[in-house]
Amino acid sequence: MDETGPSRTDSWRIRCPPARSPPVSSTGDLMATAASVQPLNPNASEYQYNYTYVKPLAMVQTLPKDQKPSFTWYLKVIWQVLQIARNRLEWKWQQAQREQGSSSSAPAPASALTLDLGKIGLGQVDMSRLPKDSNLDALNLESIEENGSPWERAEGEILKGLGVLGDMGEFLAHSERIARRVGQMNITNPVEILKVVVDAVLAKPTGRPNSLQDYLNLFTSQSLPWAAGSFQEDATFAWMRVAGFNPLVIQKLTTLDPDLAITDAQFQRILGDSGDSVQRALVEGRLYVADYRELAGVINGNFPDGPKYCFAPKALFALPRGTGARQLKPVAIRCGQDPRAYPLFTPEDGEAWQWAKTTVQVADFNHHEMFSHLGRTHLLIEPFVIATHRQLPDGHPVGQLLLPHFEGTLSINDSAQSTLIAPGHQVDMLLGGTIQADRTLTVQSLLGSDYDFNRGMLPKQLEQRGVTDAGLEYPYRDDALQVWGAIERWVRAYVGIHYASDEAVTQDQALQQWSAELVAEDGGRVRGFGEDGQGKLSTVEYLSQALTMILFTSSAQHAAVNFAQAGLMTFTPLAPGAAYRAAPLSVADAALNPSLDQYPPLDMAAEQLDFLSLLGGVYYTRLGQYRPFWFKGLKVMAALHTFKEELKQIGQEIEQRNANRYGPYPYLIPTNIPQSINI
Repeated sequence: MDETGPSRTDSWRIRCPPARSPPVSSTGDLMATAASVQPLNPNASEYQYNYTYVKPLAMVQTLPKDQKPSFTWYLKVIWQVLQIARNRLEWKWQQAQREQGSSSSAPAPASALTLDLGKIGLGQVDMSRLPKDSNLDALNLESIEENGSPWERAEGEILKGLGVLGDMGEFLAHSERIARRVGQMNITNPVEILKVVVDAVLAKPTGRPNSLQDYLNLFTSQSLPWAAGSFQEDATFAWMRVAGFNPLVIQKLTTLDPDLAITDAQFQRILGDSGDSVQRALVEGRLYVADYRELAGVINGNFPDGPKYCFAPKALFALPRGTGARQLKPVAIRCGQDPRAYPLFTPEDGEAWQWAKTTVQVADFNHHEMFSHLGRTHLLIEPFVIATHRQLPDGHPVGQLLLPHFEGTLSINDSAQSTLIAPGHQVDMLLGGTIQADRTLTVQSLLGSDYDFNRGMLPKQLEQRGVTDAGLEYPYRDDALQVWGAIERWVRAYVGIHYASDEAVTQDQALQQWSAELVAEDGGRVRGFGEDGQGKLSTVEYLSQALTMILFTSSAQHAAVNFAQAGLMTFTPLAPGAAYRAAPLSVADAALNPSLDQYPPLDMAAEQLDFLSLLGGVYYTRLGQYRPFWFKGLKVMAALHTFKEELKQIGQEIEQRNANRYGPYPYLIPTNIPQSINI
């Protein structure tokens, strides 16, 4: 292909009359219907839309055969599952020692760490030799896929070339055998793989905790989140708003909220500054709020150990006076939207303040899983995957750029809609609301008036929330903007090679049909895509912006919300999925009831640890590392080399910043960012 721009005779171009979708009245009941924008790709018959799985959003009707997970993905999932099983076995041993009055710190014998996989025909595995936290990335497991199908090779053959010795090699061999077995069982759902292996342990904690130590005891061989030791401190609570698992809610206040009104005297005592005032902080842009009003529609659930609670709190934060980047301080919390039902608490309110902070953490967990994670990464990207396979022929430059960033997405989303967010499964267990209400609110997070594709672009999101002031120390913002910038420069260079002018964009019929199908009612139903928000695609500039948004969401944005699940959310008191007591009615009410009563029971804490360790612990592929010879042409390869070098530099800068931050924020280090949403 001529790298100066596409011509009408390019091999990837298929010319046909334009076919925009007519307006259709939608009730969300359409199912497996072909879009009226007829597909250009001859293999599109496998990619049909469904609008009832997560009604009325567009998902693939049946997972196509070529979207099954790779063998390497299976290996990485099973390696993480084995780590979880080892942790559970050690807990079982230590708990038995505690119950007998013996020391639980004594090392468990090999007999206690034997995993029996006889139910799936694989015998016993001595887990005492499993290496902890080994770096699989150093093994370049992705190279396994480069020499033909690993599934068709003899057992053990695919690991020979990796030169792995010792216990790590032994457990990779175990992982291979398990991968082959679950593959034969046609299991593609990572949680089902977890169930097959971890259920063999036959041990799980039950009942209410007697102390915080019961939650700490759940971590034996698995790493405890760094914030577990300081989760009750105000500084850690504030840090979660800017460098936690959901650093996407905080926004600047431009007018005083009467529901969060405190006196100047209170404000001065909390900040330790007798010269400050609420009005002065407002005028100087130092007041911020985390408002979880979107959760007001949650209906409190009771599955499986209810009753349980979710909240829609408001939390007020302030920056101290000064210069340079400063950390937020929490100032006040109202545990719900109605001031008549929920009193206002401040750090001066003792036990009630701890309860109030927990309501915010519960809200943050629920907002994270429903909106920031499932809705605005997984479900947002799905229609782009389907439309790309339907409308962009093999070799199309936009398809070539996008496809590596879509690997595994349809498969993991199919697993999510069929089990994870279905009644009676993990999300239903862990979150505070009913699964029906949670699913409804997840859809609203994409279809509501305050979010669409264009407004979701990172720079616009940060501006809308008013969080661009350098005085606010905000690791997510700083790291994300750097990665966004690198992706944008790579995309602009790539697009510029293939589209020399706006006319080249408008004349690319495949690209035009792709755009039309994305917004069609019987297509992708993507809100706000296009220069006009309705699918118009006529400039190199907008094409570059849109592709940057797709790549960033599929890689970095998902990494930011996904991997913090293992890094932070596994410790239940720090991140409770639900509260098991209502919000306090007064300071006196809170003083009568220990905050421990708010936290989930131990079986749910163990479920949360296992579930989120799995989903937040599998790193498959890496941003910028495309398969060999995926792209052709010296100009593209030069631009890709620049992109890789820039990512390397960004990683070094983030590492340096993390050394001086209140807590680590590793989730946007480029080596920690997969190419796609695949877990």
